[in-house]
Amino acid sequence: MTSRNSIWWKLPGVVIWMTAVGLLAAGYTSGFGLFFALLGVVAAFALAGSLEALPIRLSRVWLVAAGAMGITIGISWFLRGNSSVVSLLGSEVVYAITEAENWFMGVLCWLAPVLLSARRYSMFLTLEAASLVGIFSSVLAAHRDGSIHRPFFLTDWLLERNYDPMPFFLGAGALLGILLVVWMLSRSSAKRTLLDPALLIAMIVALFLFLPDGKLRQLSAFAGGAGGSEKDKKEQQHHGGQGGKGEEKQDQGQNQDPNPSSGEGRKSFPVAVVSLHDDYQPPYGTFYFRQDTLSNYNGRRLVRDASGKLDTDVGMPFPAEPIEVPLRDRADVAKGGKERLAHRLRTTVALMTPHSKPFGLIDVAKLEPAPNPDAKRFERAYKVESIVLDADFGTLLNRSLGSENWTPEMWHHYTDVPEDGRYREIAEQAKLLLPAHLRGIPIAQALAIKFWMDKNTTYNLNVPQVDEDADPVASFLFGDRNGYCVHLAHSAVYLFRTLGVPARVSVGYAVGSRQRGDGSTILIRNGDAHAWPEVYVRDLGWVVLDITPEKVITPPQEEKVDQDLQRMLGEMARQTPGSPKEENPPAGDGDLRKALAEALQGLSKAMVPVILFTLLALYLMKFWRRMEPRFCSPSRLPVASYRATLDSLADLGFYRDYGTSREAFAKRLAPQAPEMVDLTNLHMQAALGAAVPKVGREKYLALSAAVARQAGQGIQWWRRVLGVLHPLSWWKVS
Repeated sequence: MTSRNSIWWKLPGVVIWMTAVGLLAAGYTSGFGLFFALLGVVAAFALAGSLEALPIRLSRVWLVAAGAMGITIGISWFLRGNSSVVSLLGSEVVYAITEAENWFMGVLCWLAPVLLSARRYSMFLTLEAASLVGIFSSVLAAHRDGSIHRPFFLTDWLLERNYDPMPFFLGAGALLGILLVVWMLSRSSAKRTLLDPALLIAMIVALFLFLPDGKLRQLSAFAGGAGGSEKDKKEQQHHGGQGGKGEEKQDQGQNQDPNPSSGEGRKSFPVAVVSLHDDYQPPYGTFYFRQDTLSNYNGRRLVRDASGKLDTDVGMPFPAEPIEVPLRDRADVAKGGKERLAHRLRTTVALMTPHSKPFGLIDVAKLEPAPNPDAKRFERAYKVESIVLDADFGTLLNRSLGSENWTPEMWHHYTDVPEDGRYREIAEQAKLLLPAHLRGIPIAQALAIKFWMDKNTTYNLNVPQVDEDADPVASFLFGDRNGYCVHLAHSAVYLFRTLGVPARVSVGYAVGSRQRGDGSTILIRNGDAHAWPEVYVRDLGWVVLDITPEKVITPPQEEKVDQDLQRMLGEMARQTPGSPKEENPPAGDGDLRKALAEALQGLSKAMVPVILFTLLALYLMKFWRRMEPRFCSPSRLPVASYRATLDSLADLGFYRDYGTSREAFAKRLAPQAPEMVDLTNLHMQAALGAAVPKVGREKYLALSAAVARQAGQGIQWWRRVLGVLHPLSWWKVS
């Protein structure tokens, strides 16, 4: 039975804790501090093993550990805060000393009492396991939430070599989980062998190598929280502005279409990367990426146009070939002229999560297919040519609204509104904000409604869910006016339409221009999902007139974008298949699983000659040990003859057990092979330096052959053949 203090019992725990502490320390200290943190793990296991045999109370151990930690912190504070010490030793030396002290003592003072407590009382195993889980989750939490370049010290090394960190984390996590389970179980079980963990590890390696990539992608999608909560799904059906209960049934775990009713204010993760081919700053300070529109008032709410004749700038499939979007009266201005209010801008969109249809920077004029830059990281890629606005709202005051090409039915479609006089009252109230000379200008009236809503509404995600049969806009606009982008956009469109301004609601993503930084990449996260109102300006098309309430209770996007992550993903998205790689390309084309599979395949091919050569070497060794008595020197003859005889007996299944003397072994074989006693005596006399009778080589060979012949009597022929063919039968001879 293995002792509780055996190194084999401690080894899995040491490996697990060194891995956890190493991952934690690597993000906070230098290599010097990391070394002492790992040394603290070893010291903690040694100290816990020593204290286990002593009759010392756990309460005293915890008190001593707390006191030692307090003294350590005090010493560190004194050394770092004393200018005399710093000037005498140097700041670098003081930093190294205090880091080594803090990490070594910190790990020792925490881990040793935990290990000792867990050995005495099984209830403390939960504390130990929770500590490990907490460390691993804190280190890898940023990676799980979408910051795929964290932790930096590990993922930077992998990404610089074009490896995807996700399979690495899956494999490492599974292996560490197995080691943790085996270690925990072994501490209460008498059966502590390496066979079970070896089989488990082999199973995980096989699963890691042969599990399809699609399954790994599904695991990563679900890990990122793609599904959303049940409340989110209900809000999507109710507030998303879609018609019908069954119209919005989507695969919640697979489809990351923007959902403005649940996407804002939650933990964010990347869903797409957009690369700008030219520099551009939107005049309204936000990049809007439209995917869908809601323009048809069905008597209760705004829904998609089901006829396919309107809103032709959305709803297109992912392009297999270039798709031209009909621009109607926008194209002339977009090409340039005396009055340049818009221009064409090319972008490339690389999706990181599945979407049902493409989206693009408004207004989309053309969609083209693009090669996927990295199938392990991105779902698909496509190019977009957009018409982007250069003018501010003041420049648009003299523009007419709507299109001169619209039919009366189209005008009605974009101006249809509920028959409720309260909308007219608010719209007329908003118009009073304008100077008298602007109150008759349609675009100015729309701007007045926007300014009124900015001042008189409150952005709040924590609003109660209204009944599905009720009008959500009326309950918001004529209530406390607390709501989020869906309420704001629908209310603005209703007020616009009340004054005859053609308007609609668009759904997609909105990213602040400051988030882009100084690069050419825009990182889109699920928290950027948004809904906004648009009005149709003649010769320019649909122009965003978003509502930005001055009063905010719950910010729509609390997390700042990680510029390093945005830049790195942009570089990954700009790569195309066939583009120049490193001079020494990574194994497996950057796929860790493929690299490992290729390594195992190459190793299996190399193992054939290795195995053959090894067998040949073993047979040659076996042959030489048998033939040595015929060629060795006379002084070597007693030893060589005795060993050759033992090899012959091993082929027949006779071994001298460990601890059995040579004389006892000869005595046991004497009834079958009496010459074994004589051969053993000659060998022992020579080994002990006694006078050896003059016996010729023929005598030794005759004794050896006689022993083999006598011991083999009664042994079946096939057993003899197997013994001769066994390449390692001589291995246990001693």
